[in-house]
Amino acid sequence: MGWLVKMNVLFVFNVSIAAFCFIISMIILVSVASSEHRKEKRSKIFIYMIIVNLILLCTSAVWFYLNGAYHNSPIPLMITECLKASCGPALLILFTRLIIVILKTKTLVTKYTMYAARIAIAVSVADIISIIIDPLVFFYNFLDENNHLVRQDWFIFSYTFTFVCMVINFGIMIAYRKYLKKRELMTLAAYIMIPAAGVVFHILVEGTPVNLISITIAIVFYFAIIQSELSKQLHQSERELTESRVSIMLSQIQPHFLYNALSAIAQLCDDNPEKAKKATMDFSVHLRSNMESLNEKGLVSIEKEINHVKGYLDLEKAMYGDALNVVYRIEAAGFLLPPLTVQPIAENAVKHGIGQKEGGGTVAVSVLETDNSFCVSVSDDGAGYDTGHGTDNPRGDKRKGIGIENVRRRIEEQCGGTLEIASEPGKGTTAVITIPKYLVTSTEHKV
Repeated sequence: MGWLVKMNVLFVFNVSIAAFCFIISMIILVSVASSEHRKEKRSKIFIYMIIVNLILLCTSAVWFYLNGAYHNSPIPLMITECLKASCGPALLILFTRLIIVILKTKTLVTKYTMYAARIAIAVSVADIISIIIDPLVFFYNFLDENNHLVRQDWFIFSYTFTFVCMVINFGIMIAYRKYLKKRELMTLAAYIMIPAAGVVFHILVEGTPVNLISITIAIVFYFAIIQSELSKQLHQSERELTESRVSIMLSQIQPHFLYNALSAIAQLCDDNPEKAKKATMDFSVHLRSNMESLNEKGLVSIEKEINHVKGYLDLEKAMYGDALNVVYRIEAAGFLLPPLTVQPIAENAVKHGIGQKEGGGTVAVSVLETDNSFCVSVSDDGAGYDTGHGTDNPRGDKRKGIGIENVRRRIEEQCGGTLEIASEPGKGTTAVITIPKYLVTSTEHKV
């Protein structure tokens, strides 16, 4: 009778702890899922981790009830045991992916690191398989006559996979520690150390929910540090985006550009009034497009972006005359990209490519479609440059205003695209924007 009372007290205590952790995890889940950075890859993985922890807490509560309930069928207990035990390695799989995603935002991740991450994931998958098989072989646990799971002598080895995966993840973090902020490194390390301590305590003291508490504490810790840091980065990116729009506009209406454009139009008024009229309209459209770009909060259609590029190049053509030849190859449409991303590249092609080559040259703009993506390229046969100086510094100098690196970041952050640049001195430069086809193609899409 005393044993039964003791078990009831332990059951109430364990379920109460699980319920408390469940409430905390739900609050964090709602907070992250409703945040403005919920679509960020790190946040998505973190949301999955919280959901797995919620499943762990629910199945643990049910397990506390079924374990030792001799009047019930053993099947629900074994199913619950498999679900509960599988949540641990599932969390480690997600955490491994989280580490790689964070590192990829900091630096280039080597193939050897990716191999290590895949090994960690494979170890966790093997752990899940062993957990599913155990009810058939009773290698880790044994079911007694009272429908109670009893640890076998080999039970401690059931956590071998867990610690191997943790060691690999910890090794990856240490190897890349110089790329992580101190708070980030401490937080990621804590997500390994706190659950590891909980697992050790759970192994030593049977029947305690310390492992549940430790995982929830690690989630709270990560949420408090990393997610708040992510919010700060998002606000910083928004400020930089606004500043870049202003910089783009200012770069196009700077005094020398206005003077050269108006001078070319004035000359055309005497030589060719029809061309002067067209150049005046192009100039008007160009200024209006730059002003409108400041109010763009989402992506724009490729058609709108190309029209803006054409207006800009028409103006440059009016100033350069026969020294500038422009060729278009538009064979795809109906997709989106950040506003004013192609135009700055075309500006570089004219000013730093054709403008630096004696006798002028050709700027080619193309929009093509492949099986998996849309490609927008701007190439010139101008002066070219040594890419060792950096893709956003054609002449190795520090140019003011928006750089190509800023354009590249907006393309990556706003639509998951890429910008690749190849150049060779004396032969010209080619810049290619690649937009994945999974991007929404409606011009109503907002980010």
